[in-house]
Amino acid sequence: MGDAYLVEMVVLRVSPYLREDRPLMWLAEKNADTPRLLPIAIGEFEAAAIQMTVSGEEPERPVSYDLLTHMLDRLNVPVERIIIDKVDRSVFYARVIIAAEGKEQAIDSRPSDAVALAVRTHSRIYVDSELLDTVGIAPALGDEDIEQSMERFHQFEPQVVPRRSSPEQQDLSTVVRNPKPRKEPTEVSSDALAKLHRCLERAVICENYEEAARLRDEIASREKDQSG
Repeated sequence: MGDAYLVEMVVLRVSPYLREDRPLMWLAEKNADTPRLLPIAIGEFEAAAIQMTVSGEEPERPVSYDLLTHMLDRLNVPVERIIIDKVDRSVFYARVIIAAEGKEQAIDSRPSDAVALAVRTHSRIYVDSELLDTVGIAPALGDEDIEQSMERFHQFEPQVVPRRSSPEQQDLSTVVRNPKPRKEPTEVSSDALAKLHRCLERAVICENYEEAARLRDEIASREKDQSG
């Protein structure tokens, strides 16, 4: 299948899904007047690795995706693009297209791994157009922006937990045409806890377990104070 059947996407954000350890990766159609969305459930480690790069954060130590990126760079093997082209019983499949030995080669991959690599190598992210037509979320009549479409998904999926409002969580809707900013009330205590959770994710992914233990205890203490 050629590139004519592919739709370019961008990473919008990673948000909680079902449980805090089961995040949802949101992809949005790039350069569209009414961008369609594609939510994909991924693992906690992969979510942290993607969001860290999307937010422009530098890990204290290289994680596995950074190592792979550096190895490909040293070997002069560029990542041309990644393609999400199949779903089977809620399991998505992807391919990483690399240029090696003078020709393109496709490597099977999980979407989360492929996207984590793509955001580090600044490679384009594509979704098969037929797949997007089938499982993508199109803005409904009356939705003013991307945020409303995402909230509508949360409303119709009762198992989805509320999304935390984090000041560190970067909204990349600016890369999609004509987004309208959404104004939401925020709570200082919730923002502070969200920031601590983000710091805990970074500490764990960078294997700084002493700092992770300290942050875990601080989060538990603050949550206990809130519930009390």
